[in-house]
Amino acid sequence: MNSTPIPFLTLLIALLLQGILPVQAARGDSFPSPPTSTNRLFYIQRSKDANTIVYDANLTADGKLDARKPIQVYWIRYADRGQREDLSSVQWHMAYGYKHSPVPNASDAFDVTLNAFRKRPVIVAYRQGKPVAMTIINGQLACLQKVFVQVSPGSGLIPKIHYVDMFGIDPDKGQPVHERINF
Repeated sequence: MNSTPIPFLTLLIALLLQGILPVQAARGDSFPSPPTSTNRLFYIQRSKDANTIVYDANLTADGKLDARKPIQVYWIRYADRGQREDLSSVQWHMAYGYKHSPVPNASDAFDVTLNAFRKRPVIVAYRQGKPVAMTIINGQLACLQKVFVQVSPGSGLIPKIHYVDMFGIDPDKGQPVHERINF
């Protein structure tokens, strides 16, 4: 009898417990995280599929936020081949695009409003030498990291949203912050 399965099983369980190997959640809301990037602001995932909308800081050659388009928004199509794709015009205008304006009396910072969620503005700026998206999460200022949108299955062209989970980091304490917004 071969004794190698027991050490392998022990290793597998240890890796899962440490979070090194991802575990798919029963509800299907645990998806691949986009590759890390120094320009990453945040990303949005939906319960519909693993496809992910990514928001990266769009920097000029001298490292400043591009005043014309401070955020680069694109898909990572995990449900297909994992390829990167631009948003369609409809996706930009109806959901995942944004409007922006310079923050008064602040250099290299922008007020940003996402087209699909105008009630929660974001400030894109530099913090400790890194571009971040700051917003209010659970009543406190936080660096936005991830948004998860729970939608009804088969809800058509305009999906019915049940809730939105916002995940971020408290900029002073470095602690995770979470808020669920029910619809």
